[in-house]
Amino acid sequence: MFEEISFANSDREELEDAAQELFNHIKDLGVRLDDIDVLDPCDGCRRPGYLVHLGNLTRDEVAVLNAALRQHPGTESVVSRP
Repeated sequence: MFEEISFANSDREELEDAAQELFNHIKDLGVRLDDIDVLDPCDGCRRPGYLVHLGNLTRDEVAVLNAALRQHPGTESVVSRP
């Protein structure tokens, strides 16, 4: 009889769920993050936990995201900053 064991990593799974939500929010703004990924912790990194890598964004994608974020009520325009 086999013993049931799990190889699940709850920290990674939680971050994968959060990354999926972020992906969908950004997709709703008009940008699809095709290169998004969850990266395992690395020994030489400043941050010891799992990381979400958003991938590469084109100039147009950055412009779309910036325009959408400017419309958010909690976002202060960098133009008005000292």
